[in-house]
Amino acid sequence: MKHKQVFSMNLTGPIDYGFRNDYMFRAALQLSQKALTGLISSLLHLPPSAIKSVTITNPIALGATIEDKDFILDTNVLLNNNALINLEMQVNNLYNWPERSLSYLCRNFDQLNKGQNYSELKPVIHIGFFRLHPVPGTP
Repeated sequence: MKHKQVFSMNLTGPIDYGFRNDYMFRAALQLSQKALTGLISSLLHLPPSAIKSVTITNPIALGATIEDKDFILDTNVLLNNNALINLEMQVNNLYNWPERSLSYLCRNFDQLNKGQNYSELKPVIHIGFFRLHPVPGTP
């Protein structure tokens, strides 16, 4: 049975939406385990072999309109069934980054059930991608 190749490494031409668009950021990481593993490996300075599993715990419904924007964490990842990682893209400076980051970080610590000890909390890492000031000549 012959399968149609959907993606190719030789594609050329303009891309209408870049990775500074949070939908594209989430979609690319959700569609490619290799991209997600590579990004986390690079950001946490881990060799790829140290990453046994990466699971996005808040997947998006691919195919929903790109114009829609909800106030939700972009990507939440369970790393090696142990640590939780928040990946958040912020393109525009809304001057609320510390508060927003702390809000997402704290929500991930709400992971215990009644009777569990605080020592059972999984570590939580919050990684933000943002720019404080626009680069001259860019939108």
